[in-house]
Amino acid sequence: MKSTLTLVEGEGSVVIVERDGVVERVYYEVTEAPRFFEYIARGRELQVVVDLLSRVCGLCGVSYALLAAKAFERCLGVEVDEQADRLREALHLAERVKSHALHVFTMNLPEVAGSRSILELSSRNPGVLAKSLELVGAARRLMEALGGRMHNAVNVGVGGVYKPIDLEEARRLSRVIESALKVAIELGSLVLSFEPRFRVESSRPLLSVYSDRGYPHHGSKLLMSGRAYSLSEFYGALARSIQEEHSTALHYRLYGVESYIVGPLARFNNYHHALRKEARELLESHGWSPPVTPGESYVARVAEIVDALVELRELFEEYRPPSRPRAVVEEVVKEPATCEYAVEAPRGVLYGRFVVGSDLKLLNCDLVTPTAQNLAAMGDIATEILRGRPLSEEAVKVAKSVAIAFDPCISCSVHTLRVRIVKLR
Repeated sequence: MKSTLTLVEGEGSVVIVERDGVVERVYYEVTEAPRFFEYIARGRELQVVVDLLSRVCGLCGVSYALLAAKAFERCLGVEVDEQADRLREALHLAERVKSHALHVFTMNLPEVAGSRSILELSSRNPGVLAKSLELVGAARRLMEALGGRMHNAVNVGVGGVYKPIDLEEARRLSRVIESALKVAIELGSLVLSFEPRFRVESSRPLLSVYSDRGYPHHGSKLLMSGRAYSLSEFYGALARSIQEEHSTALHYRLYGVESYIVGPLARFNNYHHALRKEARELLESHGWSPPVTPGESYVARVAEIVDALVELRELFEEYRPPSRPRAVVEEVVKEPATCEYAVEAPRGVLYGRFVVGSDLKLLNCDLVTPTAQNLAAMGDIATEILRGRPLSEEAVKVAKSVAIAFDPCISCSVHTLRVRIVKLR
């Protein structure tokens, strides 16, 4: 039995293993060909690496560029102008709004509302599609102004930005943000009125970037189960990569055994208290509070959209053009230096480990993506829900719903996921 799963970003399959008419196991197969970015980056100048890695993903290219820039700056002691850094923060927030808006309102909302697509949902509520596109358009406008273009931004550099905006442009963007915030709250109210497609209590550890200054965006430490970890401690000793036969993507498990969750769900449950007032009030008005479960991840995304827009409003209210948009990298390393950093991409913790040579060119690069970290949890959760249940169309729908809830970014070009049933005798 095969079925097509839409409403996800990428190419792969959800495989349901059946024995004697009941579900035994569910896993998510990734068939995308390797892209070799970690190898392509070797031997290149650091700024070229930043630009190159922004091409890894069309939806979260800013996160990759910011990851590399921050890692190199921290490693080489580069001081970035505060206002230039705030522009990069704003660009990162705009990317979060765009990614979440696309997923929540065009992919997840039809699914939780029981519609086959956003077009069918829009036929019942004509304003939904128009307002969704308005919100996505506002995020794109912000990314074009701050990043040079709406996809794969080109304005993030080691030491700052290439081209800052002026005060007039900042005022124009403030009006865009204010309008987008109203739309986000209106659409968010609609989304929060729906019940999730599935509910499953999960005791899996939730991993997010550690933050002591508000909602997490990037940093050099991680938070899991109330404990802070250094990047080298977590990815060097706790999280272990596993090569599964059914997948061209690595899977990550704690000590190679236990799956864990990254992304909006982890950030929300770990840092709900740090959300802006507007986001918390919207949640409270609809009776939502932490902890939210994997099937309720759209609640976290709605909260993050509103929170990001409020933070963007604050950033532009206080904006002044930077006096030094981009610092020059003058540091010289006498021996290879290891640079690590983590950024909260829209889908979760994005970790980078870079080794820089004495000529300030990249010797080695290791990237751990959010989806690679969530794949094991996706399969485990779907298996827990369906194991022992009769194989049926409803079981297939639940397996699809788990994938949609996690919003995996497998590939940015293909938007279908096949379902395959394997019968064991």
